[in-house]
Amino acid sequence: MWQLLASFKDGKGKIKDMAFCVRKGKIYLLMQSKKGKIRLAVSSNGLEFKKTGIEKNISTYFSKNRKRKAKERQLYISSLVPGSENMDESDLVIEKAIKTKEGVLVFYHHQRQETIEVGALMFDSSDSRKIIWRHSEPVWTSPVEWKKEEKIFVDLVKMKNRYIAYWWLKGKGLSGVVYPNYKIHKKIEVRHKHYLDKVDANPLIAPKAVNSWEAFTTFNPAAIYEAGKVHILYRAQGYDYVSVVGCAESIDGVNIVKRGNRPAYVPIKAFEKRRKGKVLVQKYRSGGGCEGCEDPRVTRIGGKIFMTYVAFNGYDPPRIALTSIKLADFLARRWLWEKPILISPPGIVDKSACILSEKINGKYVIFHRIFPNILIDFVDSLEFGEGEYLKGQYKIEPRSPMWWDSRKIGVGAPPLKTKDGWLLIYQAVDDKDAGHYKVGAMLLDLNDPTKVLHRSRYPIIEPNEWYENDGFKAGVVYPCGAVIIKNRLFVYYGGADSHVCVATNNLDEFLERLKKGKKSKLESTYLEQAI
Repeated sequence: MWQLLASFKDGKGKIKDMAFCVRKGKIYLLMQSKKGKIRLAVSSNGLEFKKTGIEKNISTYFSKNRKRKAKERQLYISSLVPGSENMDESDLVIEKAIKTKEGVLVFYHHQRQETIEVGALMFDSSDSRKIIWRHSEPVWTSPVEWKKEEKIFVDLVKMKNRYIAYWWLKGKGLSGVVYPNYKIHKKIEVRHKHYLDKVDANPLIAPKAVNSWEAFTTFNPAAIYEAGKVHILYRAQGYDYVSVVGCAESIDGVNIVKRGNRPAYVPIKAFEKRRKGKVLVQKYRSGGGCEGCEDPRVTRIGGKIFMTYVAFNGYDPPRIALTSIKLADFLARRWLWEKPILISPPGIVDKSACILSEKINGKYVIFHRIFPNILIDFVDSLEFGEGEYLKGQYKIEPRSPMWWDSRKIGVGAPPLKTKDGWLLIYQAVDDKDAGHYKVGAMLLDLNDPTKVLHRSRYPIIEPNEWYENDGFKAGVVYPCGAVIIKNRLFVYYGGADSHVCVATNNLDEFLERLKKGKKSKLESTYLEQAI
């Protein structure tokens, strides 16, 4: 094999085309020089080749291979990254479509700067537009030593339950990459084992026709556990499309025992109320809202409950507002809120804000989001003066394009303190699947919450139930609250921009999965020179 390809590299015959095929348990490598000369090599393991004789009509495989690649691209390319902001169809290479019992397994890759990332998804065998599952992380990422190399993808083959991709590195020869099976097989089963458990009682709260202020939608709930109850503050809208905040209570975290007939909070300031005659700016709307107080988050600090929310007046970019209430008044349902103030700068869409329940090094910690990142600020006081706004001092970014959280991320619930770190529940959108929201988790350092210790390899909540798809916006799961009751985690989220839902799990088990990737057997990817 060394001598076979070395002759091409030495200039005796430059390679014009390469192709692979599998026959009778062996992999054949076909090479054609620019002069039309064909060489053939064979391997029993896909990585060690030796020269063999030319079979009759073997040259026809080159044209068949080209036709196969063209057909696969035509069938699947439009479904790989619909609506992507980071990847264009022209930048994608479909490596191969392989028929399996489950469906058609399609491998493809994308080059970002000098790094190659490989993805995979499974299509329905009878419908090339129907996706059965999509990868949540890259199947393979090119090694650092490849960054400066000129690399060309050649082909991919399946042999004895192994997927081997071949790359030509200019001046170095042919390399074979074995994709790790744990990132390919039993993806649905593995993915589901990372989910939180959605309760049978979902949705906990749905629109209520007798109350005009919440007759249209009830969603995106904040939650806090105080005085032996979970207090749920949820965004609600009537058919006037004004966002207000409703309140409900649960003792066990699931069953609602009390629900207010009047809003707990309503818009009172000009920055959250629409002026007559002003044209509604559609691009700033969310959940159908035209004005009001959107997507609350609540945190207790001392004897006060602080609530952050998105203030929207119908035409200016939405901003973060902050208010507070005494704990005693909150528990008694005396809604004596302080006048809200804006804490994010004008002219910038800033959302998904929450406050850490403890100071870090004497400073309050505020999380928020300006597309596409989670931002973190340390402030001396929660009394923002005139012209004082969040600056976005630190950030946590979406992951690279082949990950499930690659387009945008935002804090869901205020982080919960655990023995392993601050547990941050976050919402995310996959750049390859822009129509659906997903939920993930991170563990942040207890002493430095800008440092991410662990991050979900898989989503912990995905929109696969009717109440997450039957509503104002299908495919949305949007968390705003989380609590811990007797070592059990409860994550409260909006479903389809219409319902209040909860998913739960044993806290210790959840943290172990988050820290160690439990349920996923790891195996190494190895890279070897085939010549």
